[in-house]
Amino acid sequence: MGSYLSTSGTGSNKCPMHQTKGVDHIVLLKTRPDATPEQITSLINGVNSLSTIDGVLSVSIGRVFVEQDWMDDRTGGVTYALRVRLRDKDALHKYQDDDGHKKIIRDAVAPIITEKPVAVDFESHLVMG
Repeated sequence: MGSYLSTSGTGSNKCPMHQTKGVDHIVLLKTRPDATPEQITSLINGVNSLSTIDGVLSVSIGRVFVEQDWMDDRTGGVTYALRVRLRDKDALHKYQDDDGHKKIIRDAVAPIITEKPVAVDFESHLVMG
């Protein structure tokens, strides 16, 4: 069973993984079948570089898979999913306006997707198992 991670106090010198609450930004991408390995590498490297934006606590991206007999294909054509964990809603706003973020969308995401990504944001407690 997981437990909430929290700290007493709100000082900025606390480990970011010990925040009680944060914002998750989830994006689902449908990439073109003819996207080259270099374009995919650029996408992954670009997304990973988002971790340098102020207020970003963690970033992850991965190819969606359905490879086991017991797994139903519920992907709806989504090929990549990414998650950005942010400190709070203010950090999300700054992230959305960040020039580096916009450049990655323009240069690494837009050229290889087949349609507008699905993106959702929500507040949550970080639970570690």
